[in-house]
Amino acid sequence: MTKAYSAQTTKKRTKPSQLDVEKTPATSLAALFATLPQQTSAEHFYAQPIPSLDVPGISPFYALHLAIWQLRDKDLQQTYPLTTIDNRYHFLAWCVVHGRREYRALRELTPFWQVLSLPAELPVTEWSGGISRFMQLVIAARQDLAVNSSLANSKDQLAALGWFWCAGGWRELDLTIAEIPAWQKCFLIDHDDIDQTRFAQLIYRYRTDLQAAFDLTTTQGRNGFSHWLKHYAPQESALPLLIQPEPGTSPNINNTASAIYHHEFGVNLIGYAFGELGIGEDVRMAAHAFQAVNIPFTVLNFPPGNNIHQQDHSIEQWVSNDPHYSINLVCLTALEHLRSYMERGAQLFRGRYIIGYWPWELQDWPANWAHCFNLVDEVWVSSQHIQQAAQRASSVPVLYMPTAVKLPDIDLTAPTQRRRFSLPENKTLFVFSFDGNSFIERKNPLAIIKAFHQAFPLIEDSVGLVIKCMRPDVHNPAWQTILAAAKIDNRLIILDARLSKTEVLELYRACDCFISLHRAEGFGRGIAEALLLGLEVIASDYGGNTDFCRTAGARLIPCHLKATNSNDYIEGQDNFWAEPDISAAAEAMREVFRVQQSHAKGSISIERQQQMNELFSPETIGARYLERLTVLKNHIKKLTLGRSKN
Repeated sequence: MTKAYSAQTTKKRTKPSQLDVEKTPATSLAALFATLPQQTSAEHFYAQPIPSLDVPGISPFYALHLAIWQLRDKDLQQTYPLTTIDNRYHFLAWCVVHGRREYRALRELTPFWQVLSLPAELPVTEWSGGISRFMQLVIAARQDLAVNSSLANSKDQLAALGWFWCAGGWRELDLTIAEIPAWQKCFLIDHDDIDQTRFAQLIYRYRTDLQAAFDLTTTQGRNGFSHWLKHYAPQESALPLLIQPEPGTSPNINNTASAIYHHEFGVNLIGYAFGELGIGEDVRMAAHAFQAVNIPFTVLNFPPGNNIHQQDHSIEQWVSNDPHYSINLVCLTALEHLRSYMERGAQLFRGRYIIGYWPWELQDWPANWAHCFNLVDEVWVSSQHIQQAAQRASSVPVLYMPTAVKLPDIDLTAPTQRRRFSLPENKTLFVFSFDGNSFIERKNPLAIIKAFHQAFPLIEDSVGLVIKCMRPDVHNPAWQTILAAAKIDNRLIILDARLSKTEVLELYRACDCFISLHRAEGFGRGIAEALLLGLEVIASDYGGNTDFCRTAGARLIPCHLKATNSNDYIEGQDNFWAEPDISAAAEAMREVFRVQQSHAKGSISIERQQQMNELFSPETIGARYLERLTVLKNHIKKLTLGRSKN
């Protein structure tokens, strides 16, 4: 990327990372990343070593290692707390054996592999001179080999070398000729006659079948072993890698910043193209906005994880496998942006202008995510709420760029939909929907139930509350409380089912009022969709929804800030969200009920719906995107002209 204008999966975190729990040279992820120079390219930033995490005699611990560790809170953080040198040593061993397969950016971390190509610091024996630090870490990760990973004696060193070069170790690791250091080749192939090399000694002493077949004290045995070395060893060992010359290298134009000048103007949209969740809508709506104003674009799908349904194919016609354009717009959370960089490597981002279209919900930007700003040239956000949080932490521009909200073709006849969803036809219905993949505490459905009960005693049978949920955490106490409340009060209607986007919106339209007493909301797409459908809306006066709720005449519920902790939400430690006023919400629900009882369905003004359509339309949003992208296009053009003059 260019710095001309100068980031699972939403997973529940059950406790702070081990770095927050136990004391280390720096006591948090944020503090560790903060020791490094900021406002640099991702490739440079994550290639910097973190001295306090150094593993002496093996390798520096690079920022990229820490970023991978941060992404893996469910396994690597629990297995390898970075509080001891031994744990960091074994984490690096995991990186060498497993991480290099999973993360392309790790394979591209040249300084790390260069350090690991150095000779290991081991007790001197006849075999110690052939073992690299890379091999040392591999043996540490492969405890199943029953080789003492300290490699402190000749026996273990022989076993390590034998497995690596003679029993398929090199093949398991997909080792290439270029990855074998010259000194290691010279150690093993130390004679022009292969029979006289250390490699010949190694494979003979390692393989008991060769010892049984060829008695080297006899001429016949020596001749037989020599014949085997020349004709069979190349197929059964790494001998071809050791004797072939290292290939020449040629310059790669994509390694230079000038690569940006070779891409056509347009946008590569990166996100959950098919994912059935809110952040998937972000990339799909961006595609519609670009299409509406003829911005050249393509969509690159980044799978969200196996726990997320991926059956929304509404923009499939725009999805491709390759980036074509000079600008990347990454519609993911900052941490998922980081995961995409780690998994896809720098090639997808190098030589392009990188924009992170990042959501966030709480009052402050997570300190542990501040390093993600090194992934981008600028950040777009869908609300002023996110903008204020990000700007306080960002080293790059943060621009308020609202998202489009576009409704699919749906059946707007409420009576028909009520029958379809088995809803009572002659009641005022309030509705709320949430995804169990998000945090139920943030969405706060219990507050809605409390407000409903405060507003309407059990004897009031002309109302109902519909709560739609998908993928609930059945063990969550809040969900259990919701189910228990529904058993006592038959006015509460729980729909625990997977519905398509169209079906969810038709469910909304079957009701009279959408209510969201959220504690935090980055944008509030469900609220915006309800407004477009012409529903009454009650919502917390906090979060991204306030950008449009006041204009739309929604009933906003006053809130007060409340401190959060690590159990409340992702990166919730030392942060804040809002607590809505239940009594005010109850009064708003009673007011909606009175309005609905005195007016016909559909009393929301046509003017308001037209206003909402104009506010959220792909054409309106696309025009805003086009204005900014035109500035970037002109900037890139100037860079191109400047480069050509040089």
